[in-house]
Amino acid sequence: MWERDGELYAYPFSTSPFGVFVNTDLVKAAGQKTPRELIKAGQWDWEHANEINKSVAAKGKNGLTILNFDYKAWDNLATVWQGWGAKAWSDDGGTCQFNAPEMVEAMTFVHKAIFTDKSMPGPGTAVDFFSGDTAMAVAQISRAAMLKDATFKWDLVPLPAGPKGEYAVIGQAGIGVLKKSPRAEQATDFLAYFTNVANSAKLAAYFPPARGSLLTADTMVKTSPMLNGDQLQEVVIDGIQKGVVKPNHKGQAELAQTARAALDPLWKPDADVKAVLDGVCTKIQPLLGG
Repeated sequence: MWERDGELYAYPFSTSPFGVFVNTDLVKAAGQKTPRELIKAGQWDWEHANEINKSVAAKGKNGLTILNFDYKAWDNLATVWQGWGAKAWSDDGGTCQFNAPEMVEAMTFVHKAIFTDKSMPGPGTAVDFFSGDTAMAVAQISRAAMLKDATFKWDLVPLPAGPKGEYAVIGQAGIGVLKKSPRAEQATDFLAYFTNVANSAKLAAYFPPARGSLLTADTMVKTSPMLNGDQLQEVVIDGIQKGVVKPNHKGQAELAQTARAALDPLWKPDADVKAVLDGVCTKIQPLLGG
């Protein structure tokens, strides 16, 4: 994300894959196999995950929540639709792909989960996985700290496989120096200090490190004591190796708002998924370049 013509313009100090936090107590209480058991059986996919969440919801709790989505931050849905091979727009950022067959299929799955299966809390529902009333939450590993005083047993597993197979989605933040800054020299010194080996190791307590020498389960388990080596390897390290960055564009701010508004009609029980997604492309294509 921070390269052009072979030059690096910002240091990717945070590259954090999304995983699924699981309240294993709720899953077992609903009579379902845990995701960990499904992983061992080669059955950890969205179909099985949905059945778990549907069963938990039928018991009066919440199924799956996607943290920070809240029916507004639609780009977090990439953690689901990537399993169908869907994209918000083409790799060059110029063509809308919201109404492509893969996205229609993925969003149909999401819509059915919300309004038919009730396996995802609907619009306007306040959900807090960390209080113990929700079966699963799609989130990044920094959220593990919120489970320090959890009163339930939990696990962290990779995103379920989709029709296109296993996948991973990552978020990324970079830090760079503005050349025209009046303090560019001092900023460069700070960036070098911020990203040296010692400080990169400290940052690993919060963000998976960009340095390959530090991106190991042995290193990260020391800075992320809430997670074990298997969880870190499966979700973080393997996720970074195969993950794609969630939707990002040079016109992201305007695109985010326009797409959010165009997606609003989707969050109704009788929505025509394909028609809504056609409408999204009608709205955002001009912003993508015509």
